Amino acid sequence: MTDEATPEESRLIGEAVARLRAGIMAIVFGSLSGTGLLVATVWLLIRGGKNTGQHLGLLSNYFPGYTVSWGGALVGLLYGALLGALVGWATAWIYNRMVDLRLSGRRPPEES
Repeated sequence: MTDEATPEESRLIGEAVARLRAGIMAIVFGSLSGTGLLVATVWLLIRGGKNTGQHLGLLSNYFPGYTVSWGGALVGLLYGALLGALVGWATAWIYNRMVDLRLSGRRPPEES
């Protein structure tokens, strides 16, 4: 028994390995991160207090126009969705490239 896979085994492995769909990952990550930032902002606004959203407000350094306010919650939704979609797409793209590299590195055993 050898450690090398036969060409047929390599083909079956290639078919069995799940590929990630970059578009779907972008939609899922974008939806979750956008909604997460919206909910975090709204939660702080409803909770209120002396320094409402002091730490979350620091995101305005990265997201121009974002503030811990009702309007800022909508801006945060857009920024969160955009950033999340980019991260989701990149994650799927990198994963698929790694799978391709892994499968292309398999060579059929040399016949003696």
